[in-house]
Amino acid sequence: MKFFFTFLFLLLAVVCGAQTKEKDLPLLERPITIMAENEKATLVLSRVAQAAGFSFSYNSSIIDANHTVSLNVQNLTVRQVLNEIFQGTLNYKAKGNYIILTKAPAPTVKNDVVTIVVSGYIEDAITGKKVSEASIYHKASFTSVASDEYGFFRIKIEKRDSLLLSFSKKDYRDTTIQITESANQYYIIAMKSMRVDSLHLKIPDIPNDSITLSLKEELARTYHSEPNVQNISDTLYSMVQVSLLPFIGTHGRLSGNVINDYSINFLGGYSLGTRQIELGFFFNLDRGDVRWLQIAGFGNMVGGNFYGVQASGFFNLNAGDVTAVQVAGFANTNFSNGHGVQVAGFANTNLGDMNGVQVAGFSNYNNQSSYGVQVAGFGNLQRGNYKGSQFAGVTNLTTKKISGSQVSALFNYARQVKGTQIGLINYADSVGGVPIGLFSIVRNGYHKIEVSGDEVFPTNLAFRTGVRNFYTIIMAGFKPEQSVQANDTSIWTFGYGVGTSRKLTRWLYLDMDLTSQHVNKGGFTNALSLLNKAYLGFEFQFAKKFSLSTGLTFNAYLTRKSFTDYPEMFTYYTPASTSVSIGTNNNLAMWFGAKVGLRFL
Repeated sequence: MKFFFTFLFLLLAVVCGAQTKEKDLPLLERPITIMAENEKATLVLSRVAQAAGFSFSYNSSIIDANHTVSLNVQNLTVRQVLNEIFQGTLNYKAKGNYIILTKAPAPTVKNDVVTIVVSGYIEDAITGKKVSEASIYHKASFTSVASDEYGFFRIKIEKRDSLLLSFSKKDYRDTTIQITESANQYYIIAMKSMRVDSLHLKIPDIPNDSITLSLKEELARTYHSEPNVQNISDTLYSMVQVSLLPFIGTHGRLSGNVINDYSINFLGGYSLGTRQIELGFFFNLDRGDVRWLQIAGFGNMVGGNFYGVQASGFFNLNAGDVTAVQVAGFANTNFSNGHGVQVAGFANTNLGDMNGVQVAGFSNYNNQSSYGVQVAGFGNLQRGNYKGSQFAGVTNLTTKKISGSQVSALFNYARQVKGTQIGLINYADSVGGVPIGLFSIVRNGYHKIEVSGDEVFPTNLAFRTGVRNFYTIIMAGFKPEQSVQANDTSIWTFGYGVGTSRKLTRWLYLDMDLTSQHVNKGGFTNALSLLNKAYLGFEFQFAKKFSLSTGLTFNAYLTRKSFTDYPEMFTYYTPASTSVSIGTNNNLAMWFGAKVGLRFL
């Protein structure tokens, strides 16, 4: 007995739940089952209203009192049943708990053009389930609608002769019907799911880490609430598009599926592509290719390739290859390859290669091997090889080989350089040309630590770095006069120079150096005390990392006449010297000297 009551309770709950669910449906979408045999239409309407739980409201004059109906339907919507009864001669509108019936107006005719209404339902061909968010469109007039959540659609179309009406839904096969009659039409469209066709075909997922594809998909999803973008794979073409905002314009909800020759977007536009000119007072969005001219007040975003001239007040963003002149107030960003000229107020970025000229207020970046010229206010970064020159206010970086020049105020880096580096600090694994800077390091180049003595300083230490054709010298020297203490009068020096070394034989080199040293007595001498040297000598390479150097120097010691506490230069040997006045307050002492040293590394 307890089991019986429990079963009865569950049955009532299921029935009541189903009825409640049906009551939540719109009046025209409530399913009913009804059978009639030559019954008057008014009586059948009463039975329909009773079965679906609402009332009809209509003028009795619109229904023929002698009109009889025969039908046998199961689980069809009220709208479908009314279509069976009246065959499109009446219109139906739900309001509150009433369905209002009115006489359907005849199709209008103007200049041999008939305006008809096509309505109906979209169903799954296998399951019979209603298909929502399906696209219904007429290509010639760019007219489109989408089926509602119950699969119902209604579209008004202008018809001259016959017309083709297309139906599309993602993961379903496209369907097309031809309409020849000049009257309102009602259809049940059965669409076949492609998932059924591929039920036994397992295709492995391909990992997608492509930024380019991601941008294309993102542009397709930019307006994900617009079903036409997701559903329609067909490509439509138009001469001109005029839009206020995406989907508000001449092409309506089909704008994302149309390639235009010309597009004028007052605030913004969204299209499949442009073949000639696109002008956007604020922005332009294109899912596919764009060519020739694209101008936007704020930004351009292209999911395909671009060819021509692209200009914007703030940014240009492209997913495909770009062959163009790009000008942006802030940034140009290409997710694939670039060819041409890029000018940006802040940065140019290419995730592929870039072949051409790049000019940016802050930085230029290329992700793959490129060639051309890069000019940036701060820095240039090139991943891969680069053929051309880089100019930057602060730094140039090339991760592999550069065939050209790097010029910056601070730092240049490349693995291999076939050309020149000019900067405060230069670094490379190997250099085929000349690095010029305060400090240049060539990993596979010329590096020497030299310990030497000359007629002034018996102890000198120098570091030579760069390449043999051109290297820099950082140096220091010391000559003790007394013991190192508070009143020390020892002479010491530090300086900088440049030089070149020419190979004469396998073990003999000819060196030519120019150096300049500040000479100090005790503490730092805060006066003009500059010893300049020109050195010409030989390096004898005894072993791979050991050599002897010796040669002659021409010395020019520049001092100020008004300063009296200069050190005594010569202690061990006093060469013949000549002094001349430079201006009214400077003195230049000149003499020939010599140097001998040992070099390591």
